[in-house]
Amino acid sequence: MATIPVFNPSVPFLGEIPGGMAIGKKLHIRGQILTPEGMFNVNVQSGGAVQPRDDTPLHISIRIADQVVVLNSFEGGAWQQEERHGGRPVREGEAFELTIKAKEGYFKVEINGKKVGKFEHRLPVEMARYVHVGEGAVIESITESW
Repeated sequence: MATIPVFNPSVPFLGEIPGGMAIGKKLHIRGQILTPEGMFNVNVQSGGAVQPRDDTPLHISIRIADQVVVLNSFEGGAWQQEERHGGRPVREGEAFELTIKAKEGYFKVEINGKKVGKFEHRLPVEMARYVHVGEGAVIESITESW
């Protein structure tokens, strides 16, 4: 299993976030969406299991054809209540930078510097120790910063 930072990883990708997420830490995922009808998912999760999935404090689903970004969490083997944010922050073939910042009380999600939404913590932010990136995009890099 890889540890962040990583460059040009194959997808799906699973990697450990050094020290896990904490208030003030940011994840940066740079890449390019592959298909106009597809979707691209990122899970910031508690462990390395994906089937069945470990608890996931933050799930991000960029759904190109539906022109929506869905934010959710996964707890105890079940998806929780979705939060949908309209618009099309990125299109097929465009480069993007997805930024996830852990703030006091919520995650702030941005694409290319524009706010997509904020997602209130349903699980402790400290539980978020891994990032899983699904298919649907070519990934250039996954990095972190403060």
